[in-house]
Amino acid sequence: MEEKNVSFEENLRELEDIVNKLEGGDVSLDEMMQLFESGIAKTRECNERLKKAEQKITVLMKNAFGEMEEKPFPAE
Repeated sequence: MEEKNVSFEENLRELEDIVNKLEGGDVSLDEMMQLFESGIAKTRECNERLKKAEQKITVLMKNAFGEMEEKPFPAE
C-alpha cells in the first residue's frame, strides 16, 4: 500500500484520533490492533520528519571575533 503525502500536522491529528479511539475502549480487538499499527507508523513518520527538519536548522553563534556566523545545528 502506497502512503499518501500527508503533512506533519495531519499525521499528528490522525495520531490523536487513534489515541482517542484506543482510550475510548469501544473498538474490537482486531480494530484495536489495526489502530495500534497505524499509530506506530504515523509516529515513525512524524519522528522522521522531525529528524529531517532538525538537520536543516542552523544556529547563529558568535565566532572568536565576536561576529555572528551561521553554524549547522548539531544533530544527535
